[in-house]
Amino acid sequence: MNKHTMKPSLHLLAAVAVSLFALSASAQIRTIDTPVATLRLSENTGDLVGLHWKSPALEVIGEPRLGENFRILIPQKGYEANYFNSREQRVTQIHAIPGGVECTYEALHNDRETLPVKVRYRIEAVETQGGGQLHFSIAVDNRTDRKLAEVMYGIIGGQKGIGDRLDTRSMVPGGNDNLSPVMFTRFRPGFFGGGGNFGVPYDAMSFTYPGAMSMGWVDIYNPRAGFGYYYANQDPDTRLMLLDVELRPYATGAETDDNWPAPSALPPGEPEGLTMGWVIMPYLSNGTFTSGPVALEVHQGDWHEASRIYRSWFDQHFTVRRPPDWLRKENAWQSIILSNGEDVIAHRFNELPRLAADAKKYGITTFEILGWNIGGIDRGYPQYEPDPRLGTPEEFRDALAKMRAIGVHPLIFTNIDVADTATPLFRDELKQYAAEDLWAPDWTILGWGEGTISATAGLTPSNMTLVSPAHPAFRKMEMDQYLQLVRDGADGFQMDKSNGSSRLDFNPQLPVSPDKSLFAGIMDTFKELLPAARAIDPGFSLAGEVWSDRAMPYVDVSYMRMGNIDIGSPVLKYTFPEWTATIFGSTPGDYNEINNGMRYGFVWDMAPRHYSESVDEPLTRPLARYVSELIRIRKQYADLLFLGRFNDTMGAAVHGGPNIRYSVFKRLEPEKSGEACVVVNFDRTPQTVTVSLDGLSGSVEVAAPFQADRQATLPIQLTIPPHQLAVVVKP
Repeated sequence: MNKHTMKPSLHLLAAVAVSLFALSASAQIRTIDTPVATLRLSENTGDLVGLHWKSPALEVIGEPRLGENFRILIPQKGYEANYFNSREQRVTQIHAIPGGVECTYEALHNDRETLPVKVRYRIEAVETQGGGQLHFSIAVDNRTDRKLAEVMYGIIGGQKGIGDRLDTRSMVPGGNDNLSPVMFTRFRPGFFGGGGNFGVPYDAMSFTYPGAMSMGWVDIYNPRAGFGYYYANQDPDTRLMLLDVELRPYATGAETDDNWPAPSALPPGEPEGLTMGWVIMPYLSNGTFTSGPVALEVHQGDWHEASRIYRSWFDQHFTVRRPPDWLRKENAWQSIILSNGEDVIAHRFNELPRLAADAKKYGITTFEILGWNIGGIDRGYPQYEPDPRLGTPEEFRDALAKMRAIGVHPLIFTNIDVADTATPLFRDELKQYAAEDLWAPDWTILGWGEGTISATAGLTPSNMTLVSPAHPAFRKMEMDQYLQLVRDGADGFQMDKSNGSSRLDFNPQLPVSPDKSLFAGIMDTFKELLPAARAIDPGFSLAGEVWSDRAMPYVDVSYMRMGNIDIGSPVLKYTFPEWTATIFGSTPGDYNEINNGMRYGFVWDMAPRHYSESVDEPLTRPLARYVSELIRIRKQYADLLFLGRFNDTMGAAVHGGPNIRYSVFKRLEPEKSGEACVVVNFDRTPQTVTVSLDGLSGSVEVAAPFQADRQATLPIQLTIPPHQLAVVVKP
């Protein structure tokens, strides 16, 4: 550790010692030694009040007075917020187990009541490939008729950063961003929905997984100190959960850099620190709920190392790495809307073969068809049958057959968990399956209009609500329609709105708990659909508007957009190099978005003039030619640029102007050589750059659109035209 980080660490150790002394005045401390860490527990409550990691050496808990184990919510009639916090319990037994400790609580108490609810809380060291982790698990035996609404556990309270707090960074993985990159200096309270922080005496934020979070882990790291700690929910059971993060005593507002309160602003002895915990919402009565493990591991490096730790665990429970099928190999799609919810008909079924042929002229061989169904795009769901206004069922099947005959894959737009609330089908049959809120059978209303100004403004669209595929009858109704579409000639589906909407569902007819209705129901639909569809067409494949890792065993391409120069964070692509997503060219000028498709290894999805035209229409034709050139280049080096390992910017050095960006790809198999560097010029003028590849020298191949491939010698100098790119490849 360098001088910069050592001095704050000594201050932190001194602060920990003072806090432990203050804590010990009212509570004795039990020390538990494990292979990876030394634990300090309160003898009275069993709470984890100290955690010293052995290697790399780190005091994870900087403020022992904020240490705790769990919070359990069992609502009482007339008092919903009826929490039982471990800090208010009297632990029955603290029992050493191999590699750790188990705390037993025979009953739960608060100032309102005592309940016959038994809790067993474990912290134990587990050997891993990287060395070892601490695993936190909980079992709650609820012997009452009341619902176990929340279980927050694996709590690490009193965090104060690594070394210098101002240098501490955080990674909370989203779909294409980092949801909270600087929580140790710029804590963003109120990130969760609803009332934000109103009525809460501290500041807090929470993140849904699956939902806002694409993966179930976070990382706290200090790039200057050179290490961090990984904190993850490693329970393979798929359900909606929350990561809760709290800052005590408060976060300040309208600060330019650091919004943690300065020590001088706090009364003497006021505890300050950050608390994290995972929250499960099982709503279980008269039964035992178990969950875990939540894992903690201190590691060298930054979030890239944490992502490798998570991937190692994920591969033990879910299958992501598999031979890529046709959809995963497709470099580009076209997407087109045939009709919308305001009755505008843009194209009919008999036009599809011509539109597909236009796309194929530019190397685009997957064609997504939207608005083909009764009612048009985002109306009439789930009536997944050809709209008679667009042609007959026979014309629909004939169009798909002709597309396939010329080598273009028909990809049909469908949904899983929504229904149009205005249809007789919903009123008479499907309303009983709608997702409901806790307090009343309220519906979540969704709607996107396209054909009138007021509809596009969100004032008069056709509306839909969430309907859970966890209901067997509803899933069967949809499954019958899906399989008919496969018989009609669909090579695959793009299943829209399939990220689960991050909602609990309290419909009393559900056969599952509220946290397993929507997202888990969608995953179960994927799992059922794939083998059934492949019994009809062995090549059937799925894309979906879902960016959760739990969908990766089923979905080949995520349906996403990115309209910025830089992706918020490439963390999902780095963790799962097999995964890819769409990136859209919706207007004739979307060259920057298209360039980012090469930069990140994404699928180019051409949706000319916002899904309304052929790629060969005059305004879009130059962009289509450019995409065709990028397809040519990427096909030459597909094992690197499209099916290889995205390595972020590690492995190359690129020097150029401020609007130059680059990325590095390696082969997916680590034992195979080969590396590529994609360099993009986002500037409006030509830019000259110098490119070198770490540890490599000699000859490389250079490919650029509308230019002949050439040989060069590292390091090389390139001049890239505005809004174009070049690829440097070391085979």
